[in-house]
Amino acid sequence: MNILPRSLLLLAVLPLSGCLQDTASYSFPEKEHAITLVRNQSFFWQDKLEVEVIVIRLPQCNGGLSIKDISLDTRFDFYQAPDEYPEPLYLLKSDKRVFAVSTQSCRVQEFQETPPDLGSKLGAFRVSGKVFQFIAADPSGKAEEE
Repeated sequence: MNILPRSLLLLAVLPLSGCLQDTASYSFPEKEHAITLVRNQSFFWQDKLEVEVIVIRLPQCNGGLSIKDISLDTRFDFYQAPDEYPEPLYLLKSDKRVFAVSTQSCRVQEFQETPPDLGSKLGAFRVSGKVFQFIAADPSGKAEEE
């Protein structure tokens, strides 16, 4: 038995080990209506990842945005924006970046400046117990298990 082919197989698989791809969703009471975050890390040695924000309201729309260079431990606080916007919006806040998410037009856009009022906090997308998940806010507006 030749050990060289096994070593080559191990070396071929090694770059794939430790890669990350996981999802967390906020589901609306209506069926087939959700906002999902998909975290992707291509290589285990990277300390940054890409987050896909996917907006689904089937059959009307399915859209989203890719956010690059996000830290592995970044959390996204999730808000229902105030009614002052022309369409219902949800806001994702990550550090100093804020993204408007519309399930009406199925678009995600980054704000140039943080809005003064983010609205009501619904929860947070974050890692809890090594699992990326949506953690709903308690009635006071704080995400549980903070």
